[in-house]
Amino acid sequence: MVEPAVEVGGRAEFPEGEGTMVEFDGREIAVFRSGDEFYAVENKCPHQGGPLSDGKVEETSVFCPWHGFEFDLTTGEHSHLGDLCVETYAAFVEDGTVYLSKE
Repeated sequence: MVEPAVEVGGRAEFPEGEGTMVEFDGREIAVFRSGDEFYAVENKCPHQGGPLSDGKVEETSVFCPWHGFEFDLTTGEHSHLGDLCVETYAAFVEDGTVYLSKE
């Protein structure tokens, strides 16, 4: 069964190259915008819980603001430690509105 998509805000509410924390499915989710693409991952770094929405974004990677751990926004995988991952969510825009759903 496919989970329905949930509206999380207007496109303009998500600044280019920055993270924005939203509530989705009872969790804090970090949403990132890169050009026309949107990415969403759980907001909590699995290392020590740093807020990924406050992290530095480079292309399709986010760096935890606490210790610099790098995660791929498309897969959720850590850049070097394969067993350290964040959950990813589908993020898309329709008619200027950003939606999230479980992948």
